[in-house]
Amino acid sequence: MNNKFTPIILTAVFCLAFASSALAQQVGGFNVQTNSATNISNYQATLQGYLAMPYISGTNYVWFQWGITTSYGNETFHQNQNSSGSFSQNIVNLAANTTYHFRAAAQNNSGTVYGQDMTFYTSGFGYYGSGQLLAGKKVINLTSGNLNWQSFVNAKPGDVLSFAITLQATGNQDIHNVYVRDVLPSNLIYRDNLTVNASLNYSGDPVSGINIGTISAGNVAAVSYQVQVAGYNNLPYGSSVLTNSATITSTEAGSQTASSSVFVNNSAVYGVTTIPTGLTNNFLTDSFFLPMLLIVLGSWFYFSGRAYRFADWLRGQTSKKTY
Repeated sequence: MNNKFTPIILTAVFCLAFASSALAQQVGGFNVQTNSATNISNYQATLQGYLAMPYISGTNYVWFQWGITTSYGNETFHQNQNSSGSFSQNIVNLAANTTYHFRAAAQNNSGTVYGQDMTFYTSGFGYYGSGQLLAGKKVINLTSGNLNWQSFVNAKPGDVLSFAITLQATGNQDIHNVYVRDVLPSNLIYRDNLTVNASLNYSGDPVSGINIGTISAGNVAAVSYQVQVAGYNNLPYGSSVLTNSATITSTEAGSQTASSSVFVNNSAVYGVTTIPTGLTNNFLTDSFFLPMLLIVLGSWFYFSGRAYRFADWLRGQTSKKTY
């Protein structure tokens, strides 16, 4: 080979190798970027990110890690995103006058990547505005077929119950960033069937917390879900009271609670094995249609007192039927 062509050939080979290497990184790579938070107030913020995935298809998940240090300690839910673009998620129940760290994250078949750490600072002001949010909480025993919404209900171990939390913006101002969390006491087990304003496809659960969003002035929002009383062997013999309180926060109305109680009578003899399956052969409990209909329709009359008359009428109608 002529020596004068050797440098040219070597240069060409090097350039081809470099180009091939760069192309492989581009085809096999994806990354996520953390962007500045928006809508920051004394207790909430909207986290922003961007997913870049050149030449990649398939299932991808994006989320955020956040906390008061770079150890974070909190994660938002993992949402699906199958193309490059921006994404955002809202976080609430933050402390005022506090610096928070956060970063975006993404995952696909190639692995998990993280964006850069960023911070935001919450304001020092308390809840603002003069909005009024009236909160109520009722319960019915689906297993017994009692359709009267009450602040307390009698139950036996294994019974399936339905809770309804109603929220009404009673003033002339919209109520923003309404957040509901219901911590269940021991021996009340969350059984899903969550509805928010009649939507059965609502993500999340009341135990972790639900972001309702905005309730317009004069309107009502209704949250319902099922729980099951624990089995005989989990409860003390005799009577016990299980009380749980929902905490509702919002920008204009601050923080408030709504409670209901379950009076449980455990008359079983210890040693008998009872395993709740969630299926009761009870039309009201297993279908969930009728209780859901009650919540959706009854919530609009709840604060005028007509919900109770409606439930009494419907109970009379159902008692005429045989299943």
